[in-house]
Amino acid sequence: MLILKIIFWIIILALFQALQETQIEGKAGWARHLPTFRINIFITKLLIGKEITGYHIYMLLMFITIFHGIFLFQEWSINKELITLGSLNIYFIIEDFLFFIVNPHYTLNHFKKEYISWHKRWFLKIPVSYWWGIIIGTILLLLGYANTIR
Repeated sequence: MLILKIIFWIIILALFQALQETQIEGKAGWARHLPTFRINIFITKLLIGKEITGYHIYMLLMFITIFHGIFLFQEWSINKELITLGSLNIYFIIEDFLFFIVNPHYTLNHFKKEYISWHKRWFLKIPVSYWWGIIIGTILLLLGYANTIR
């Protein structure tokens, strides 16, 4: 039952962030028209396939903080950390996908490589970064939960 509550919370949080990001970015995703700094070095291209923006760095830090806020109220453990990091990975995939669903400039019909210039690499009609996020998130969640079940 706890996993269902976590999934529900992640989806609701991701939906609100996607709605907000749609208002901020509109059609010009990946902060294309925002007044933010951009880091375009080898490591960013290798890890995410594109430049990283200040907007996205600070959003990442904000959600790392939000997801770790639970440790203000309960004891930290490696299992809980793995679950938190796994949840965070899954959150970012859901949030990014919902951005396209709720954004009137895209919708599900335009969730395709030819319409989304900032997702450079795709596999089976899904951005490669989604695959990595799902794989890493799932592994972290399974490791965290496997250690708590024993």
